[in-house]
Amino acid sequence: MIAVHLLFANPEDQQAFYHAHMTGDEATKQNYHQEYFPKTLMVLQNHVDYLVNELDEAYMRMEDHSVLASMDEGDVEDKNSNSHPRLPLISRHNNTVRGIFELVKRYLDGMAGS
Repeated sequence: MIAVHLLFANPEDQQAFYHAHMTGDEATKQNYHQEYFPKTLMVLQNHVDYLVNELDEAYMRMEDHSVLASMDEGDVEDKNSNSHPRLPLISRHNNTVRGIFELVKRYLDGMAGS
């Protein structure tokens, strides 16, 4: 989808890719995928970096409010359960999601190095 979105910037490429798709011209489609791969990879890397940063900022906001005792070891305790009863669950979820994005980031970085 990202490669197709990038094609919208170039109407000639967009039309040629569409024609190749409609006629089953796999070689032409593959050429476009190879041509747009670096840009597509960069967009994905930026998106993953943005999301990891957002999760880090959310963690810092929670830490600033002295709500978390420890997140690193999975021992999340809520110091103010009356005000933030779901925050420990959200924190564990965010930590899990961040870990997944870190794996994706390493994979994408590996693709960029190839």
